[in-house]
Amino acid sequence: MNCKYQLQWYDNIPIVSWLMLGGKCRKCRKKIGYAEILSEVFTGVAFALSYILWPGFEGLFKLDGFEIAKLVFFLINLVIFVILFVYDAKWKELPVNLMYGTWVIAALFLGVNIWQVIAAGGAVDVISIIGALMILPVFYYLMYRISDESWVGGGDWMLCVPLALMLGNFWLAMFAMFAANLLGCITMLPVALIKKNHKLKIPFGPFLILGFLVIFFLQTGLLRFIGFGIL
Repeated sequence: MNCKYQLQWYDNIPIVSWLMLGGKCRKCRKKIGYAEILSEVFTGVAFALSYILWPGFEGLFKLDGFEIAKLVFFLINLVIFVILFVYDAKWKELPVNLMYGTWVIAALFLGVNIWQVIAAGGAVDVISIIGALMILPVFYYLMYRISDESWVGGGDWMLCVPLALMLGNFWLAMFAMFAANLLGCITMLPVALIKKNHKLKIPFGPFLILGFLVIFFLQTGLLRFIGFGIL
């Protein structure tokens, strides 16, 4: 960002490049910052946890094609979510083009999920899928429009589209919204009180992503708890 040096492939090896360069630009030697290496470490940990905590882990273990396909689409979107997380945290913006990409991947994920349910002889709960879309992207879109972007940003409702599609369940979407708001309050309320700024602009995208991940990996237990069985 300082000298506009064009990064080479050897500057982009996750974790290794940052450590080899000592966290500084190869050309101007200005500090790069910690967001890059932290996001790379987080992505690696998240990939490992995605396999370990996968709701259909038994299917993965048996090399079930549906579960493998869903995991692949999930990991692709996970990489994009990490990019969006860092971008929104640093600049309080969500790149629209990247989010459109997550829509496509999430739609493919949902398509495989539906195909899997039908192939197993189950019934697809279309109403619950629509409910998830209503409680996340539609709700946040209305908040965005009504508040003229003072409550939530225009990118937040767009980010909610792939989250709702990948959760595919009204109750999971409700839990994700609750988790995102709870994490946001726990994290940002002390900051606002310390700075005595009640109009502090909060990047909500990272909390939406974290809330989604928590609920996605806990979905089996949550659905059992509320008596809806396993999707």
